[in-house]
Formats: sequence, structure tokens, C-alpha cells
Amino acid sequence: MILAVMLRVIVSLFLFHPDIKTINFQTSFLRDGVWDIYSYLEQNKAILPLKEEFVYFPFTYFSLGSYNVFLQTILGNGFVSWLFEAGDGVFNNNNVYLYLMAMKLPLLAFDLFIAFLITRLFSDKKEKENAFLLWLFNPFTILLIYAYSNIDLYTVAFVLLSFVLLKTNRLVLGSVVFGFGIAFKLYPLVFLPFFWLLGKNLKERLVIALIPIFVFLISIIPFFSKSFIDSALVSGLSTRLFYPNIDIGFGQSIIVSLSIFTFIFLYFFGKKKLNIISVYTLLMMTIYSFAHYHISWLLWISPFLIYLVVKSKDFYFPVFVYAIFAMFIPFLYPDRSMTVSLFRLFTPWFELVSTPFNIVSKFYDPYMLMSILHSMLLGVSLYIATLTIKKEEAL
Repeated sequence: MILAVMLRVIVSLFLFHPDIKTINFQTSFLRDGVWDIYSYLEQNKAILPLKEEFVYFPFTYFSLGSYNVFLQTILGNGFVSWLFEAGDGVFNNNNVYLYLMAMKLPLLAFDLFIAFLITRLFSDKKEKENAFLLWLFNPFTILLIYAYSNIDLYTVAFVLLSFVLLKTNRLVLGSVVFGFGIAFKLYPLVFLPFFWLLGKNLKERLVIALIPIFVFLISIIPFFSKSFIDSALVSGLSTRLFYPNIDIGFGQSIIVSLSIFTFIFLYFFGKKKLNIISVYTLLMMTIYSFAHYHISWLLWISPFLIYLVVKSKDFYFPVFVYAIFAMFIPFLYPDRSMTVSLFRLFTPWFELVSTPFNIVSKFYDPYMLMSILHSMLLGVSLYIATLTIKKEEAL
């Protein structure tokens, strides 16, 4: 455990993605009494140093904002001034490593919580130990969590906790926790129809399927406005889940991922017992197969791929190949923050280093390379999906 924490601290201190600072900047306004962050940012955009919209939900704002209030109290005005910094002062501040580690402490807490939580999916002691170690020491999740430092980990924790509760037949509590997961980030919504299949009768099905919707609506209704809708509810990050579309003419199109979600639902509809982890894994792989995903999205499926690997050695190689392809594709995006800019804390010279996108473009079309890799990712996804369905009873 000590070694695992040390690895995480090292990555946290030396890799910096701007998203974590932007989110902390935006949530810092809670201490000033700002409740409607969406309207506030829109109205004050001209005078704020960072112009980005807050693309997350109110529950996210108040959760992270509460921690930010604590940080401002402990770290003082210097931290607040640093959050408002938009130039080279971000990297030249003497306390930058302290601020960075302080902002990532909740990630560490939730990361370790997931490590223990994932063991609850197993009954065998050896499987528990293997899952625990795989989560703590695989380089993929360490990099995703502490380099890119997005909020996805918190939603993963809610979803995983929900599934642990569902597997132990605590359906109502599991539904409530799942609702909080949706209130943090929208993507778990794609699994919601499958709650209908968990109930034993019509009343139970209605209750556990409607609870997450109720929790989500209660969290957003007080902040419902045009600013909220444009910034968070129908932002590119949310609607990207349902791309691509196949044009069939006359203004109509087929939403590929939604078609596959429907097929998966109908396939499991007649099952006597729903394997929620198998279903969830298939849904997430569908998203990655057809969407231009952010690298942090890969956290959504990480605990469940570990579950598959621990349950059967047949998943070892395909899951490893899947992880390589899935991680490598975003490295090729024309976005410096995905690769070389992560090391900007070391020296400004990293701003002069060519990105993988630029390097590849000197001898090949990087978009074609990404298309090739994404097509292969789809192929690996289909293989894992087939294997998952084949071994469904053993999982």
C-alpha cells in the first residue's frame, strides 16, 4: 500500500494537466457565495482570466467547491491568486507542487476507496487480492487519474459502489447511489434502462428504475437555465456519447451507439439473472468504439476490465491489447495537453517539443492512423464482447 501511494504521489507532483486547475478555479467561487455557477461564468466571462464554461453538474460544483473552500482556508490567498493566474506564473509559483498535490488529494482518497471497493465484487480471497493489486499497480489507471486529473474517478466510485450494493440485493440503496453517479457525470445514464431488469415485479422495477432519475432531477432542477443547458446538459462532452450517426436522408439518421444499446438491452431482457458487470462493460466498449472519446473516459470501464481479467485468464491478452489501443489513440490527438505539455512543470522547453501528432504528420496522415487504430479497437471490443457473453455464467 505504501509503495502504491508513493507511485501516485510522484505522478501527481510531476505531471500537470490544466483541467484540474480550471475545475478548481471554477469551483472556487462557491466560497464567494456563487450558487449558480453557469450564469455567473457567462455574465463575467469578459473579466475572468479563464473563459471556459463549467461543463459539469451542480452536484459536482458543490462537492468539489466544498473541498475548495477547505483548500482556500488552509492554503490562503496565495492559492486563490494562483488559481486566477493564466500565464507562466502558473508554473513559476514556488508553491505549485503543494497546490497540485492538495488539489489531487481527493483523487487519491477515491482511488484507494475503489481499490478496496473492487474486492467486494468477488467472494474468493485470491481473486480479491488479485483485483486489489491490479488496481493499485497497473500503470494505465495511475496515469489516467493523476496525470489527467479529471472528475471521472468520482463517478466511477459511485457506479462501482452502486454495483456492489446491487449484487448484494440492496436495490433501493444501489439505485440512490447510482443516481448520485449520474448527478456527478451523465454517462452512467446509458445503463439506467437495465435497472428495469433487476426488479422481481412491476412495482420493484418502477421504484429502482425511477430513483436514479429522481435523484438526478432533484440535483439539477434548482439550477435549470439556458446557461446550464448549454454548458452542461447538452455540451459536446455529453452529446458525444451518441455519435456517430448514419445519414438515411430526409433529415433522419441512425444513431449507431443507441442502436447497439437497444440490441444489448433486448439480448439481456429475457435472462433470468442479469450480470450487471457484463452489461456495463459492453455498453462502455460501445461508447469508446464509436465516439471521439476523452482519455479520462477510459476510467469508466477500468475496474470492470480488471474484474474480467481476474475472473478468467482468457481476458488477459485481449484486455491488455484493448488498453494499449485505447490509451494510444488520444496520445495522437492534436492537443499538447495530452502528451508533452504534461511535463511543463519541469521546464518550459517542453513547449518546444513536437507532439506525437506533429511527428506522425511528417511521414503519414495522423488522422488515418487514428482511424486505423480506432477500427482495430472496435475489433478487439467485439472479441471481448463475444468472450464476455460466452463466459457470462462464469462471470
